[in-house]
Amino acid sequence: DRLACTAILSALVDMDMLETKQKVRVMVQLGTLLKTSDMVVCTEAAAVFKKVLQKRWPEALNSVEKEVNLCLEWLGNERSEVRRMTALLLLEALCQESNATLYQYATKILTSLSSPLRDNKLEMRLAAARALGACLQLVPKQDQSPRNVLLNYLFEELQRDQQLGTPEGYHASLLRCQELVQYGGMFMQAHLGQVSEMALKLKDHRDPVVRKAAICLLPMLARYSPQDFTKYTVGGESLLVRSCSFLIGLARASERDRPTSFLALAHISQCCNIEFRPFLEPTTRAIRDVLAARAKSRSGISETDETSTAILRTIAILATAMGPALTRYMRDILDLMFTTGLSEALCESLTVVERE
Repeated sequence: DRLACTAILSALVDMDMLETKQKVRVMVQLGTLLKTSDMVVCTEAAAVFKKVLQKRWPEALNSVEKEVNLCLEWLGNERSEVRRMTALLLLEALCQESNATLYQYATKILTSLSSPLRDNKLEMRLAAARALGACLQLVPKQDQSPRNVLLNYLFEELQRDQQLGTPEGYHASLLRCQELVQYGGMFMQAHLGQVSEMALKLKDHRDPVVRKAAICLLPMLARYSPQDFTKYTVGGESLLVRSCSFLIGLARASERDRPTSFLALAHISQCCNIEFRPFLEPTTRAIRDVLAARAKSRSGISETDETSTAILRTIAILATAMGPALTRYMRDILDLMFTTGLSEALCESLTVVERE
């Protein structure tokens, strides 16, 4: 019944003819649903709340500070996992849709996220990272002094996370890195070497979650500063060489890490176009060999298969990034692409290849 209620409220929010009293009733109902102990209901209710903020309802905007304080209370004192997760979902929505109002709460919000970022539950850590990214966008780039104080605090927390020496701690540090690289502006330039070495160190971690986060950080670093990514050396080799060599080997060897590895290579090619050319042949050869092996074992499956979808997306991104340079390698791949099964991903990939 509660889940049906969230669907009804969502439909009501989409209507433009609601009167003030009706909007107030919707907000009251939403408040009730957000305090239930059912995570599915709370997730849907949080999505409706975000929609209300996007609609700029005065009834919602006037209660922003009250909602933020409630979220901070839940994160600080609440033992209920559902309440804490709901607080993170609401904070993400509030930061995204009410940024001017919430600037004064940025410090409190960022401080409150330290614990959930190190939580034992993966979903909690990921939700906290999304809230962190949304909150970082609250901090104006013009206010350099208070901005640097906040960013320095986050980097110090990142180092504390690493020192924990646990999978949760390493994952938290990588999540912080990802958000700082995306939204920290020039602040991360001074820490690029340290962050790069951390990513290379954790790319081989035994925990698959930590390993995936480290792999995902590599193309983010390439996008942040392509020049540094191609020139910064670790162990006598550039970050580009170390990353691509590792990713190509991992894409060949590990079924579990294959989708993440291929997509990381594709995104690096977008950022380091000319410098990536030496890795184009080994990357396409890895794609060919993986598709051929899957076709031979009859595991080239439908569009729901994560590996097939990732490979097709990789080919499309490589075509966009490398252009005609990819043509000579497509002869060995084109027929094998059809072994993945007819899917939307296949159609999109072929369209991009034909265009580029």
